Amino acid sequence: MGYLENILSWQAIRMKFPNAVKPLRELAGLTKSELARRVGITPQALGLIEQGKVSPSTHVALRLAKALGTTVESLFDPEQGAAHDLGASRLRTERVALAEIAGVRVARSLDGSAQPVPSDGLRDESGRTDWITPFDGTMARVFLSGCDPALSLLSAWVNRRCRACEAVHFLSTNEGALAELQAGQTHIASVHGTMDDIRSLAKGKDWILVPLARSRMGWVVSRHNPKRWQVDAGFRDARPRIVNRPCGAGARALVDEALRREGLSPEEVEGYDVEAKTHHEVVRAVAFGGADVGVAHEAAATSDVAFLPIREETTWLVIPHASASHPGVQQVLDLLQSDRFRRDLAAYGPYDVAMTGASMGIQLTRRT
Repeated sequence: MGYLENILSWQAIRMKFPNAVKPLRELAGLTKSELARRVGITPQALGLIEQGKVSPSTHVALRLAKALGTTVESLFDPEQGAAHDLGASRLRTERVALAEIAGVRVARSLDGSAQPVPSDGLRDESGRTDWITPFDGTMARVFLSGCDPALSLLSAWVNRRCRACEAVHFLSTNEGALAELQAGQTHIASVHGTMDDIRSLAKGKDWILVPLARSRMGWVVSRHNPKRWQVDAGFRDARPRIVNRPCGAGARALVDEALRREGLSPEEVEGYDVEAKTHHEVVRAVAFGGADVGVAHEAAATSDVAFLPIREETTWLVIPHASASHPGVQQVLDLLQSDRFRRDLAAYGPYDVAMTGASMGIQLTRRT
């Protein structure tokens, strides 16, 4: 077991509110004062959080995760990254969420997989499955799939605002989120791109598009840009090491477009096959020297890197008509009308929230 896993495991035993803030802060080379300043809290408050004596508010937790280039779940659920019993053996418990999607019960592992629930009920003979809330009809759980950092904020707001609803965010690429939607594995898919991009991905489907926010995608380079990276002609001249996103991601499509403009093949670019699961991981890889450049969402960028914009995009929430009346989906749509949420979203990004939750959502096909 590695250093970080050992730290997380002992914290889970000794802390009232276990978290991975201190080891990740030290791994990032930040002092307590530096991290506190980035998050907007006092070093004393950060010390109490690191010691597990207090649980941070949703806003502070999100800002801590952003500053450390990780997710709230990874930061404040240490067992997710270092589960073991107190003996010599190590045992992984699968954490599963259950929801109803278009009249069908669906169980999704928090690792990202999904499966329909048998009609004769649930069986768990291994004792290794942790249902994060029993499905008894009283909780309207809504699944959101996508990679935009704003989904973490949106889910946190739903969970704080509504006692009868619970939002669960699953990381997925643009194409992956739409595939999950079509397969009945999620209620809402988040897709970012131009309007032409979105129409092409969702062509012919009985879905509704609701704008979440406008933002920018761009190149992430180390703060002083030692390779002298340029947006229009970077790969051939600078020969950088790249960190990429998986196939189906909008960021990867932008990388491929840049290579086509320069007449280069993926094989000519070092690191093309090195994939980061999230925009935050792209930023972290560049900030820590694992790569020279990558494409990421501006909301994931930190002060440790320079962000060079490529283009503005709109993130859309894609909702099938069959799920539009779901109480959890309605709670998400209502939340988009909240001025407080919009202000928080604008600051979290930066995001342009002028169109957030526009009532005239775009219907992709005509219903008869």
